[in-house]
Formats: sequence, C-alpha cells, structure tokens
Amino acid sequence: MSGRVLIVTLVLSILDLGLTIFGLCWHGDAPKFSSFTQQFSDYAFLNSTLDFFFIALIRIIFSIFGCLLLYTRKEPAGILQVLSHVSFSFCILQCAYSPTKLLALCEKKDVLFVGDYVLLIQSFLFAIFTHRLWLKIVQAAQKPAAYETLHEDEDEDETSIDSVEAPPKSPQKTFDIILRLMQYCKREWIWHVSGFSWLFIYSLTRIFVPYYTGQVVASVAGAQTDPYKALKDAGMLMLIISMISAATGGLRGGSFEYAYARINRAVRFDLFSSLVHQDVAFFDMHKTGEVTSRLTADTQTMSDTVALNVNVFLRNIVQMGGSMIVMMALCWRLSLVPFIVVPVILVCSKIFGVYYDYLSEKTQEAVAHSNDVAEEVLSTMRTVRSFACEDVEGDRFFDKLTNTLNVTKQKAFAYVGYLWVSELFQAVINVVVLWYGGHLVLTGKLNKELLVAFLLYQMQLADNIRQLGEVWTGLMQSVGASRKVFEYIDKQPSIDMNGTYMPEKVSGRIEFRNVDFSYPTRPDIPILKNLNFTVEPGEVVALVGPSGGGKSSTISLLEHFYEPASGQVLIDGVPVEQYEHQYIHNKIALVGQEPVLFARSVSENISYGLSDAITQVDVVESAKMANAHSFIVNTQDQYDTFCGERGSTLSGGQKQRIAIARALVRKPAILLLDEATSALDTESEHLVQEAIYSNLKGKSVILIAHRLSTVEKADKIIVINKGRVEQMGKHEELLAQEGMYKILVQRQMIGAGPSTSHIDLPRSNSQQGSGPSRKASSAFGSHATSQMLSISPKSMAQSLLATSFGTSSLQSK
Repeated sequence: MSGRVLIVTLVLSILDLGLTIFGLCWHGDAPKFSSFTQQFSDYAFLNSTLDFFFIALIRIIFSIFGCLLLYTRKEPAGILQVLSHVSFSFCILQCAYSPTKLLALCEKKDVLFVGDYVLLIQSFLFAIFTHRLWLKIVQAAQKPAAYETLHEDEDEDETSIDSVEAPPKSPQKTFDIILRLMQYCKREWIWHVSGFSWLFIYSLTRIFVPYYTGQVVASVAGAQTDPYKALKDAGMLMLIISMISAATGGLRGGSFEYAYARINRAVRFDLFSSLVHQDVAFFDMHKTGEVTSRLTADTQTMSDTVALNVNVFLRNIVQMGGSMIVMMALCWRLSLVPFIVVPVILVCSKIFGVYYDYLSEKTQEAVAHSNDVAEEVLSTMRTVRSFACEDVEGDRFFDKLTNTLNVTKQKAFAYVGYLWVSELFQAVINVVVLWYGGHLVLTGKLNKELLVAFLLYQMQLADNIRQLGEVWTGLMQSVGASRKVFEYIDKQPSIDMNGTYMPEKVSGRIEFRNVDFSYPTRPDIPILKNLNFTVEPGEVVALVGPSGGGKSSTISLLEHFYEPASGQVLIDGVPVEQYEHQYIHNKIALVGQEPVLFARSVSENISYGLSDAITQVDVVESAKMANAHSFIVNTQDQYDTFCGERGSTLSGGQKQRIAIARALVRKPAILLLDEATSALDTESEHLVQEAIYSNLKGKSVILIAHRLSTVEKADKIIVINKGRVEQMGKHEELLAQEGMYKILVQRQMIGAGPSTSHIDLPRSNSQQGSGPSRKASSAFGSHATSQMLSISPKSMAQSLLATSFGTSSLQSK
C-alpha cells in the first residue's frame, strides 16, 4: 500500500505542476511560455496569476514530505495524524483563495483568459485532491503491523497464524461517529419526513423575509408617487410569511423532538442489551459506576445534542442554501465574499473541534469516575457508616468533582477563544460586504435598491453560520460521549453464548477434564491446574479445601461465567458452551455465599426469570422447602413484602433462604451451593439440608461448605488444594487415609499447631456456639489447646470446615 501511495503522490504532483504551468502560459490570448516568465517581473495582484504557481509548489512539497515521513519514520502514524489537521486547514484556505483571486481579476475586466479559469478551477480541485492523498498516507501508516507480518508469512502453519493476536482497535473517527449517530435517525424516518416537510416550508418563508424587508426600505427611501401602497403590499406579504413561518416552525420542532425521544430510547436499549450480554469478566474489569454513567449521562448527552443540533443544522443548511441562491441572483460578485471568509471560520472550527473533542472525552471519563465513587459509597453505606468514613468519602468524591471541574474549565477557555475568533470574523464579513457592496454601487455594478436586501441576507447568513458553529460544538460534545457508548455497544463478549444444544433431559453427569484456568483480570496467576473429577447423576458432592484453592472457580466454570484456558467442562458428556444459554441455566441453579436479591417483592424474587412458567403455589412450596415460609408469612405483606435494594430489608439468613427457594423452585437437574447455608442458624440449616436431601433425590448437587455437618452426608468429598484434586472419597474413607482431610480434622479436634496462624476465622458465628466452644474457635496456642480438649470430639469435629485452611488470594476458590 505504501508503494501505491508513493506512485499516486508523484503522478498527482506532476499533473498539478503541469496544469499550473499550462494555465500560467495561457495568461493571454494564446498559450505562450513567455506569459509565464513575464509574470515574475510584472507581478500585480489584480492582474497576475503567479500566486497559483507558488501555491502548487507548497502543495507538492507538503505531499512529498508526507511520503518521506511514511518511509523514514519507524512509527509515522502519530505525526501524520496530527499533520492531517494542518492538511485540512491548508485545503480550506486554498479553496477560499480561488474566489478571492476571481474577484481581484474581475475588478478590471469581466472576461478572463482561458488559463485564468484553468488555474482557478485547478487550484480548487487539487487542494481537495491533495488532502485526500494525505488521508491515504495516514491510512497507509496506520496499517497494522501484525497483519503485514501475517501476510508475509503465509506459508506458516495454521497454529502460528492463530497465535497472532488481532491488533487493538483504533478509536473511532469523529466523522464516523457522527454518521453512526445519523443512522439512528433513519429508524424514525416517518417523524423525520414530517419534520423535514415542515422545515422546508419554514425555511422557504424565512428566505423571503430579507427581500421584502429591503423592498419596504426601498419604497420608503424611494419617495415614489404612492409609497404607502408599496409599503402596505410589502408589509402584508411579510405578515403572511411570518404567520406561516411560526406555524410550520412549531410543527417542525415538535416532530423532531418526538423523533429524538425515540432515538434516546433506542440508544439506551442498544447499550443495555449489549451490557447484559457481556461475559462476567467484563464486569470484573469495569466498575459498576463507570458503566452506569455510560448508560445514563452519556446516552442522555448523545440524544439531547443530536436532537437539538440536527434540528438546528438542517434548518440553517436550508436557509443558507436559499439565501445563497438569492444572493447570487442579486449580485454574484458580492456573494463570493462569504465564500472567502467562511472557509477561514471553518479552519478555526476544525482546530477548535479537534481540541474540544479531546476535552469532551476527558470530561465524560471524569464524570464516569465521580459517578463510580458515588455508586460505590452509596451501595456500601453501612460499611462507610460503621467506620465513620463519611467525611473521607466526601473528600474523595470532591476530588473527583474537582478533576471534572478542571477539565470543564479548559473547555470553557477553549470555547471563549473560539467565540472570539468567530465573532471577529463575522464582523469582518459584515464590514467587507458593506465596503465592497458600496464599492460596487459606486462603480455601477450593483443597483443601490438591492444593497439593503443583500445586507439583510448577509446578516441572516452570518446568523446561520454562527448557529452552525454552535452545532459543531454540540456535535463534538456528543461525539465525546458517544465514543465510549458505541465501544460498549459494539463490544463482542469474549465467551461464545450461542450454543444450540437442547436435549430433552439433562441427567446431571458433570465432568471436569484436565481443566486449567486463570481469571482474565489476573492471567498470570493460575487458579486451577489440570483439574479432574466427575459427579455422577444423583450424587451429592462436597468440595472442601483451603481458601483460594479453586472451589468457587469450579462453580463459575460450570455456570459458564468463564472459559478454561485448557481442558473441558462437560455436562452429560457435552461441553457446557455447546448448550443453549437459557436452556442450560434453567437446568442449573446456583445459590452463592452472598446471594443478591432484587428490589422487588419476595414472590418476584423467588420466581425470578420464571414468572410465566410457575404458579404462586410453586413459590410457596419452594419457600417451605427452604424454610423461608414461616418468616415470610409473619411479615405484613407476606409474599408481597418489598425486599429493598440488594435485599437490604432482610437479614443475611433470610436472604439466603429466599435465594435457596429461588433455586429450588426451578426444579433443577443440577444444584450448586456455594456456602449457601453459611448465614443460617443450626436449626434452619438442618431443615434446609433435610429439604435438599429429601427433595432432590436423583439430582446432582455440588456444594462448597465449611461445616462437617453438611459435608459428612455427601456421597463424595473432593479436597481441592492449589487448583488440584488432592483427595476424593466419602467422609469415613478420607478419615481413614493419611492426607489433608484427616489432618484438618485432627487440628480441629486437638487444637492448633504452629500453622494455626494461617487458619481463617469461621465464616459464620451461628455454628460457633458460646462459652468454651466459642473461645476454642477463636483462641490459639496452648491455652486454646486446653480449651479444645475440654470439648467433646464430636462437637469439635462438627465445626471442622467452619474455617478456611491457608492464605486467601484475590478471586479465590
């Protein structure tokens, strides 16, 4: 691609220089080389066209310089991208120079030489071609090196090809984002057709207001025989036009407003749909507050700015087009003045827009960070209050707001500078039009009656240009907010959730076959290493072992929250990823150590996801099995009791029992209990266990527990340590073997040795009892040993797995 760009650059440069010299040679009645050389000695701005020769040289040198950067710099993309803004500005200024030169050459004669027309057109077109060429150079520099390597090594085997990682996606370009925002407008085409229709009528009526205003002024100043008749006629026409303009303007605004309210709904739905389909690792890496900010603040900014700015943009574009047509009809010479000054304003807008886009994105990021702090604090208010950290968190939130304020201050200063430049150029346009219009009237090239109308059109055009500048500012703000939103919308989950396998029945045979796994957020820390075990249909299997050994990770893999680095997780001999997503998760029910309830009623929480498939009788039966019915009916609203955010109105044990009921109501083929009874008292735990063992016969159960009373009844106990299976068997079998399980039982029965300091405290106080038993579970050393020896072995053994054995790690188990 680089070689092709070089060839195009050379061809375009030769053609540009050749046409320029040809036009300079034809600066006379016939083409002569002397006409070109003579202009070096007899140059005059109003007569000579030698300017185009030097402009062409600058274009050529600039293009060749871009090619040199492409070939000589190791990573030229950055500097070429920056210089592309210079290229755009230079292109616009060249386009503005052509009409300027046309007015200068027409000052002394109305018909120009053929070569002059060639130069005017050629300079305008080649300015655009050169900028397009520069963009091609930038594109060639941005070509991913990984793909070039892949292309050069086509003969390598398939394994090496797959190992080449895709290059990181470059940020979406501003123009692409604006086009994408416009695509949402296509969805509401009916309301846009309505808005455009009323807009056309509105703008058409506004176009004639300056003309008839000029007629009124001319009728008064002309002192005709019956000036009141002309004044009356022009006044009546203006009144009718104004009434039509007001009526159609309101209908136009209403149509667009409703259309963009619907667009706001579409953007938020697309973003939310994308977010809820992301894999769990996405939420491990992105804070909830940041994501929520994208869903609320950013989408609101997008829809508001699009709704306002597209409306204003279309209105002003139509008015500008009509005004320019009328102005060209009145006086083409005077009409070229805005075409000269407006491009200069565009250059300023371009420079400002790039910087403003950058600041807008920084602002949205700062707002997201402050929202993240607010969400984190408000969702953990009990912890903040318990540690008296209200002022600490307030200061932290104030710091985030200050960062946002600092970025906004930069935006304010940038906008002040832009307005200064814009207003200055608007004043320059008015002064130039007034002076040049007066010059044309004095030289007899413009009728003096039309000068007032032309000045009014010019003022309307200036107002249109000013509003377009504000539209650009608004669009840049929308682009800054949209970039991250579209990034989230376009993001594809790293885990494939498009499985299609839906058997008539799931027996519940679970197999972990040579599974290796690390969390995406910590890929350098292996959690599971060559893990192998099987759960037969109808078995109750307990996973025990030290904290951080990988127990909960097995549950996450079975739920397909993550995918293993190698190996397979199979259900009935089929990899879990091949099952249809909704089907398999209706066959597997999970109760976690910290169950989360939704801000809904108890009944809605138990029937979550199955509202149309189960009855209230099923809800009550599952609550009874989970020993939740008794406390539910004692509340005022019973099953209609509101649970609060994350179940905040309920105790820990009540939340766990409702979560267990939510799992049981599904009648799952596989039940996963990750310390699901840790917050229950002894009696409630016993009742729930009886319900589990008596009502799930023939169903596969995997439970993670730290209580011997739960573990010893399991059909199989699997000891997992450091990501591997160390022991496997029944309670009696493992006690008869030398190994970790027996050691842990002995430690609990006879007291702690030197390694006791590594033992975590019990996860639940409900099993610790009181008096000597409670002291034993929290005391260490010889005193603890004497206390423990005074307790019966059976009582002590039943607290066996109420502790974790080993150091914990991030994303443990």
